Amino acid sequence: MKTRTAACAALLALTAALTACSTSSDTKADPAACKAAMRKQFQDAIAAGDTATPSTRPPQCNGVDAKTLQKFAADLMTDQLGKSVESAFPDDTETSNITADCRAWIEKELEDSSDSIDATAGYEACGYMSKDELDKAIDTVTNDLMSATPSP
Repeated sequence: MKTRTAACAALLALTAALTACSTSSDTKADPAACKAAMRKQFQDAIAAGDTATPSTRPPQCNGVDAKTLQKFAADLMTDQLGKSVESAFPDDTETSNITADCRAWIEKELEDSSDSIDATAGYEACGYMSKDELDKAIDTVTNDLMSATPSP
C-alpha cells in the first residue's frame, strides 16, 4: 500500500518536473542520462514514501523535449507498477502445494512406459488439486526431471 502511495507521489513529482521549462536551449540533450536521472529521482521518492517531496527537472534533462520526458515518466511508472504487481501475487511456478506423494505419483506416471494412467493412485495422491493445479504440478515435475537428467 505504501509503495502505491509513494509511486503516485513520485509520478506527481516527475510530472511537475516535466512541466518545468528547460533552462538552456543550447545544451546538448542526453536522453539516456536524463532517463537515468529521472529513474533515480523516482526511486528516491518511492524510498521516501509519504515524506517524498516534489522534485524539479534534473539538470541532465535540459534540452530534452517535453514529449520525450513524458514518455520516460510513463516508462518508469509502468516498470514500477509491473514490479509492484509481481511482488503482490505469488509466483505461478510455486511448487509448495505439491505433496511428496503427489510428486512421486507424477514422476512414476511420467517415467512409466505404459499407455495408461493409474487414476485411482493419482486421485489418492493429488486429489486435493484442481485440474489447473495438477497440470501446473505435472509441468513442474516434468521440468524438474528434465533439468536433472544429464544431456547426452
